Amino acid sequence: MRLALPAVLCLFVSTLYAQDPAAPAPGRADPQPKETANEGSTDVKVVTARGSAQELMDVPDAVTVLTRRQIQERMFGQLPDVMDGSTGVFLQHTAGGQGSPFLRGRTGKEIVMLVNGVRFNTSTFRGGPNQYYASIDPGMVERIEIVRGPASVLYGSDALGGVINVILAQPRFTEFDYGFGARGRYESASARKQGGAFGEVHTTMFSGMVNATYADVDELVGGNSIGRQPFTSYEEWGFGAVFGVRLDRHTLSVTWSHFQQQDVNRTDAVSGIMPNQKVLPAPGVGTDLRRLFTLQMDDMAILNWTWEGRDLLEELALNLWYHRQQEDLQRIRRSSPNRLEEMAFNNHSLGIKTQAVLDFHALARLTLGAEAIHDMVSTRSVDINRTTKSHTNHDNREQYPDWCSYTSFGVYAQNETSLADDRLQFRYGVRWSMYRALADVDRRFPQFDGVNDVYTDLTGAVAVVGRPMDELALTLNLARGFRAPNTDDLSAVRAFGGGQQFPNPDIDPEVQYSVDLGARLVIPTADRKAHAPYEMTAHVVGFFNYLEDLLINQPVTISGVNGVAPKNAGRGRIFGFEAEAGFYLSGALGWLGLPSDRVFFEGDALGVFANVTWTRGDDLKNDTPIHRIPPLFAEVRVRYEALHGEVYLEPYVTIVGRQDQYAPNVKTDSRFTPGDAPGYVLFNLRAGWAPSRHVRFNMGVQNIGNRSYHPMGSGTYGPGTNVMLSGELRW
Repeated sequence: MRLALPAVLCLFVSTLYAQDPAAPAPGRADPQPKETANEGSTDVKVVTARGSAQELMDVPDAVTVLTRRQIQERMFGQLPDVMDGSTGVFLQHTAGGQGSPFLRGRTGKEIVMLVNGVRFNTSTFRGGPNQYYASIDPGMVERIEIVRGPASVLYGSDALGGVINVILAQPRFTEFDYGFGARGRYESASARKQGGAFGEVHTTMFSGMVNATYADVDELVGGNSIGRQPFTSYEEWGFGAVFGVRLDRHTLSVTWSHFQQQDVNRTDAVSGIMPNQKVLPAPGVGTDLRRLFTLQMDDMAILNWTWEGRDLLEELALNLWYHRQQEDLQRIRRSSPNRLEEMAFNNHSLGIKTQAVLDFHALARLTLGAEAIHDMVSTRSVDINRTTKSHTNHDNREQYPDWCSYTSFGVYAQNETSLADDRLQFRYGVRWSMYRALADVDRRFPQFDGVNDVYTDLTGAVAVVGRPMDELALTLNLARGFRAPNTDDLSAVRAFGGGQQFPNPDIDPEVQYSVDLGARLVIPTADRKAHAPYEMTAHVVGFFNYLEDLLINQPVTISGVNGVAPKNAGRGRIFGFEAEAGFYLSGALGWLGLPSDRVFFEGDALGVFANVTWTRGDDLKNDTPIHRIPPLFAEVRVRYEALHGEVYLEPYVTIVGRQDQYAPNVKTDSRFTPGDAPGYVLFNLRAGWAPSRHVRFNMGVQNIGNRSYHPMGSGTYGPGTNVMLSGELRW
């Protein structure tokens, strides 16, 4: 693995990875993926970076877009896994059925996750990795936009590492069309058996779609000597629907999704197959007899109204949403084997967001918006005697105080100005935010005051895009991000990988100052007959973040119990680079005197792509590394398409470097290999055939060499050789 770092650095110098293409903005055009390699390429639009559609070459942010076709080809059952291999995205799995993406060294509640542009985060999102990203059915997802770097002007608190916008299926207003279909998926490493059905109908005025999915997942088999990993099986199912009406320039749509997982074990707490055996009670024995999520459920309903204006008022939008997250947990401690602890909470969120876009042409394009969200959390805790079956309520063991609440409000303005015939563009904005937290922490801990706190913040950002030529964009992005303490910080009492966490009602917001410098290059295909969408595309960005009042878990003893609690005990920096590029052979073939519109025959294309990400985080105040900074990671792939995209073959290599920059608290966490996280290289393959819109088949082989590997901080080892099959029939 020591050879991996020089190899990746050479790769970075010689080539950069291609930007993933994007589909049209939601609600505006047909979101169905095109079946050719010409999809997007030099005419890509993204929505998340500025809140409305924009050409990628004019975006100062680092953005990756995954289209519906790419989501289908990756074939993973969990939504976070779909993002694995994208530039700047590192995946950690605490348990089977769970996955948490890292962006620029941040994860969990340090990243804003959106669904259709509205906030999916709740005030109970945990610090560090959490499972909530897995509670969205990939079968409902039309597109994913990943914005790396702070975005607090548009999205408020938590947008430190970046923003992930999951865009579900959108209404499609076309001539009368309808269809029904079925999908299936199988994965050999976990014996995942998944099936689903869908139906849709579209007219010029009405559009509706429904989707249902069920999956049964067995225990995950790791590579080489790891074998079957206990406590990694579970089952899940989901249902979703979207209905829309369009009248003149008005569009009204309703989206609803339900998703739930059952019997998901907290693998790192009950499995003895952990990297750090020294912290387990005995070799091969988990810290708990049982820690089981009997139910994890997510419901979300979104009502959207959009008016497409003209002249000055370009767009007016209003979103109303209701979001419920439910979590039921059972725990049996080794110290009390006759006591079954049942804990549960429901987080109910109500939100409203409105936004207007005013177009003053080159002089200004002004985005104005306001957002308000109210969270209410109900909890319960019951002890069951496993012998007598008697029940005892334990209000003092609830994860959160019953009926605690969290309210947020924000208003923002962002303007864009173009000069020198669009060769120089400025984007600048400001947001004022207010947060109020209420929780009766003093009921359980009399030494604390109850939480009744208000946090306010004024956030700004400035970005510049220079276009010295049509094919090249140079970017500078200056931003101030922040993260207000949420319900989990202020009032949660829970177990985690390193022990027991207690609340701290006396903490302040984290603040981050960041600067990004980047360059983006797109060279279009000279031969318009070629199936290749471009000759070359590249993007490289360097980033530096300075953090104040960094929240760090510090040792505490409360009511005679040793544990940790968050405190503003750090001051740090996170910096690094991300690079990506792709090269199609169309032009190179012409240089050799061969036809430049094909490789072997008409409608085919051959491309080479790579990406690499390196991040480092230092706590300057305590002279230690920041916790959970991912190692260097990269992906290299070659893609061949034939018959105008009907057939594809894509071998790819995943490279993850060694990470020995550990924070001190990993010594008590069973998920971290003592000393360092070893690097690894995985060889993989994807292939597929889509002869028409009615039939699609995909096949993949993950970890062809059956390598034993452990992603840093994960509660499971990675899968061994994993054959993945998926198919879709539409009629």
